[in-house]
Amino acid sequence: MEEQTSTPFEMRLSDVPTMPSPQLDLTYATAIPSNGGVFTQNQEVRIPFNVPSECFVDLKRAYLTYNLTNTTGEKLYLDPVIGGATVIDTMRIVGGTGALLEEIIHYNAYFAALKTNDNHAKNSSLGHEQEGAGTDSCLDLTNSTAGGADETALSATGITQLAAGGTRGITHRPASGFMNADRYMPLGYTQGVSYMSITLCANATAMIAANDKDAAGYSVSNWELHLPILRPGPEFSAMFRSAMASGVPIQIHSVSAQNTQQTITGGASTTETLTFSTRKRSVKSLVSACRINSAITNNFNASVSGFVNVGITKYNYSVGGVRIPAQEIACSESNKGQLLANTQLALGYFNSDLRGVDCISALNTAQPVSIYYRKASEDKDGKVSKCLFCLDLESYNASYAGKNLAGQGLPLVLHCLTGDGAQAIGSPLVDCWVIHDVMYILEGQTGVINANS
Repeated sequence: MEEQTSTPFEMRLSDVPTMPSPQLDLTYATAIPSNGGVFTQNQEVRIPFNVPSECFVDLKRAYLTYNLTNTTGEKLYLDPVIGGATVIDTMRIVGGTGALLEEIIHYNAYFAALKTNDNHAKNSSLGHEQEGAGTDSCLDLTNSTAGGADETALSATGITQLAAGGTRGITHRPASGFMNADRYMPLGYTQGVSYMSITLCANATAMIAANDKDAAGYSVSNWELHLPILRPGPEFSAMFRSAMASGVPIQIHSVSAQNTQQTITGGASTTETLTFSTRKRSVKSLVSACRINSAITNNFNASVSGFVNVGITKYNYSVGGVRIPAQEIACSESNKGQLLANTQLALGYFNSDLRGVDCISALNTAQPVSIYYRKASEDKDGKVSKCLFCLDLESYNASYAGKNLAGQGLPLVLHCLTGDGAQAIGSPLVDCWVIHDVMYILEGQTGVINANS
C-alpha cells in the first residue's frame, strides 16, 4: 500500500488550500538586541526577530538566554519560584508595522503564578538549572522580620545566590501567547521586522538582598533569542504565496494574558468588590493573586512570587451583574478543596496525572506543612500562603469557547469576603490575569500582521 503523506498540522494555516507535504529545511537563528548590549532596571530590551524571507518560525521551540549580574558589593538572591525570570516586568510583541500584538504587564508575577501552582515544573531540577529558581520554591519572604531575610530559610530552598559582582546564566522559555502559537508563524512573509520588547524590573523588586540595608542592583547582558527557522521548498512556498495573494487572511490561534490591578482593604472582616477592566471576546479563565505593596519595593522580600493570603473566606466573580458561580467558592485552612479544584480548572491541570498544584512544603522535614492556604497570622520563617483565586470560564475545551466580555456594560467584578485571620497589612495589591483567546491575522495581500482578541 502506498504510504500517505500530508501537510504537518503546524503548517496547516487556516483558509490556505491543501498543499503538498513540504520539504522543510531546519536551521537555527540567534537574534540579539538592536538597542544595546548591557541593560539595567526599567530599561527596554528590543530584540528583532529578523527571520529570512519566505521562512516560518517554530516559536514553541524558541527560548531566551541572558547573563544576570549582581552589580552591588553584597550578595543577592534570585526569586525562589522563577529565578532569573524575575527581571522581566513587561513583555511585548510588536509587529513589523508597529502594531501591538501582545502585552503582558507584570509578566514576572504572571509567570510566578503559573510556576508556583505547577508542581511538575516546580519540583523538577529544570527550573533550578535553567532559570536559577530554588529547589523548593514554597518559601516566601514577604513577612520576614524587619532588618533582613532569614538566610537559614533562604539556604533551605536551594535558592540561587549571586555573590558580589557575580554572574549567572539564565535560560528562559517565554510564557507569552505569541511565543506559544499553535502553528508555525510565517514571519518571513510579513511586512517589516517584528520584535520582542522586554521592560526590566526595578532593582528592589527583582532581587532579594540578605539585609534591608543592602543595595539591590543588577545588570543583564548577552541577550539572545534562539529561533528554529523552517524554510519550505520552492513548490510549497509558491503555493503559500499564491494563497496570500488571493486576499484570504491567514489566522493563527493562541492564548494570552491581560493584567489588571486593584487594591483590597484587608484587615477586619469586610466584603470587597473589585472591578477589573477588560473587553476580551473570549475569556478562558481568571487568575487572581494578592501581594503586599510595601513588599514589592523592599530589597529583602520575594517581591514577585510573594503571594499572600489576606483572609479571604469566600469569593466569586460577576459579569454584567450575574454571579459566577452563583454560590461563592469557600476557602479556609480546613476547607480548601474547592479553592484547589478551581485553581486546577483555571490552569488546565484538573484530572491531570502529570501536573497539579503543590500544597505541602518540604522545608520542615520533621513535619511537612500545608502552605496552600495559610493565614498571614500563621506565618513562620517566611512561609506564607501560595493560594490563587481562580475561575474557569470556558463552556467547553476549545478555542473561543470562553466568556465574551467585549460588549460594553459587562464589567468583570471579583467579590470576596475577608475575615479569616486577616491582617492589616497595608492594602494588598490584587493582580488579576484575564486568560483569553487571541487570533494573529496575517493579511495576505499586504503582509501586515495584527492581533484580534
